[in-house]
Amino acid sequence: MLHRWRTVSKLYLQQGGWQVRHRWERTPIGVRFAFTLTLLLIGLLTLWLLMNLAYLNDALTHQARLNQMRLVKTTEIALERELMNLLRHTEDYSVWNDAREAVLKRDRQWLRINAVDWLTQHFYYDIVAIILPQGKVLISNCSENEWLLNLSLVQDAHRGKGDAGLVRRDGAVYMMSAAPIYDEEWQQPPVGVLVLAKSLKHVQLSQLSEQIGNRVVLTLSTQFQTHGSHPSEGDSGGVILRDPTGHPIALLTLEYPHATKNLMQEWLSKAKRTLAVASVVIAILASLLMVGFLRAYIARFLTAIHRVASGDWGARIPYAARDEFGFLAQTFNRMAIQLQQAFEEQERQREEIQAQNEELQALYQQLRAAHQELAQLNAELVEANRALAQAALTDGLTGLKNHRAFQESLHSLVQMAERHRQPLSLIMLDIDHFKQFNDRFGHPAGDELLKQVAEVLRQSARAYDVVARYGGEEFALLLPNTTLEQAVQVAERIRTQISQIQNPHAPVSASLGVASYRMGTPPATLLYEADAALYRAKHNGRNQVCVYQPEAA
Repeated sequence: MLHRWRTVSKLYLQQGGWQVRHRWERTPIGVRFAFTLTLLLIGLLTLWLLMNLAYLNDALTHQARLNQMRLVKTTEIALERELMNLLRHTEDYSVWNDAREAVLKRDRQWLRINAVDWLTQHFYYDIVAIILPQGKVLISNCSENEWLLNLSLVQDAHRGKGDAGLVRRDGAVYMMSAAPIYDEEWQQPPVGVLVLAKSLKHVQLSQLSEQIGNRVVLTLSTQFQTHGSHPSEGDSGGVILRDPTGHPIALLTLEYPHATKNLMQEWLSKAKRTLAVASVVIAILASLLMVGFLRAYIARFLTAIHRVASGDWGARIPYAARDEFGFLAQTFNRMAIQLQQAFEEQERQREEIQAQNEELQALYQQLRAAHQELAQLNAELVEANRALAQAALTDGLTGLKNHRAFQESLHSLVQMAERHRQPLSLIMLDIDHFKQFNDRFGHPAGDELLKQVAEVLRQSARAYDVVARYGGEEFALLLPNTTLEQAVQVAERIRTQISQIQNPHAPVSASLGVASYRMGTPPATLLYEADAALYRAKHNGRNQVCVYQPEAA
């Protein structure tokens, strides 16, 4: 019975194969060719699709790693910026004559009202403390203070160096800064240390997330292990927070939103579907195109044969491939060439010259277009370089030259003064009581005052004078080919114009120091002498012009 079923199955298979082969042989050659070519192209494109999907997956994985590293670096920069802002705020309140006097007198009531409670209520500091040089806490807003005395930040501040860093205490991580308490003239030694700290809570972490673009969710964890070696930010998926001694104290984890995590998989799925559909469509279109090419070549042969039959001996069949069609085309063309060899030779030469001329014209147009594009790109590059150079040498707030540009101009003008033996003078200007003005009326008002003073200097300067914002509320004016007496007149005029500034908040005044370059001295000497004169003007009561005097220095 089994043998009979095998025989019947074999007969059916043989009959089915014979019918398929018979129908295949009766199918037009174009259809068979298109079907075979389609299967071949689908197979090749499937391999190509798999390779491209693998490359795409690797590229997306690599891009994800790069994005992770970029976000880690951005988070580190944002945290460092917050620490620098905290240190700057601490130094602003540590240089205060009234606070220094209160520390010397041990006036805890004044310090609590004007320093501790003010900073706690208005700036939401978790820790505000003033520590004496003897290692005792004078006043603080927290109950436990002894642990502050052993911190390296506090010890460095006692030595005169303010700094900021991260500290962990009782499972909480603090952004902390410490600065020595000086007088406003920086003449007396420090009398203590001001310590400010904020806890890295949910609000601070949300602010850090906003600074890096709300692309991640930041989570702080103080429970992590290093496994015997220092952890790496890129491997842990976050930022390792360290105290000032370099010891790791917490892990700031970067977590992507749920939509971001699924975006890569969605892209990969869309790419798979798109490439699969594209492969099938390309295979079918390529097959139809190949069949169309074959029919077009056969139509050319038929057209040429009809032309020769009608007496047109100049008919040709263009075909360059070395196959059966090529052999047939070569035989037909040799027959036509033998009939009209001389005429066709001249025609061929004319066509070659014309074809070369057209190629040269096309090449000329391409070169011309490329030259125009290159010229445009070069002009854009020059303009971009000019803008970058201008931005690197200009103060963004006042539009004057910045500190770097001033130093370059100082060295250049000193060399010019030495070469031509011409006088060179320098005016250093400082706005009186600018810090109190800024603290009382706010940074926008302070920025507006800086712009008003910069405009006075800009209008008072000559075309070849150098006006710069030296730093903060301090400005500098280089006066080439100007004697010391002339520079004093210019400084007095500037002081008068500044006192006439119509400021809606408070009267404005400035202190100015004037010095003239002495031949053979370095540029730093001129800068030092003008700064010394400025210091004397501020020391003598401000709102005046002082000239550098060696005996006073």
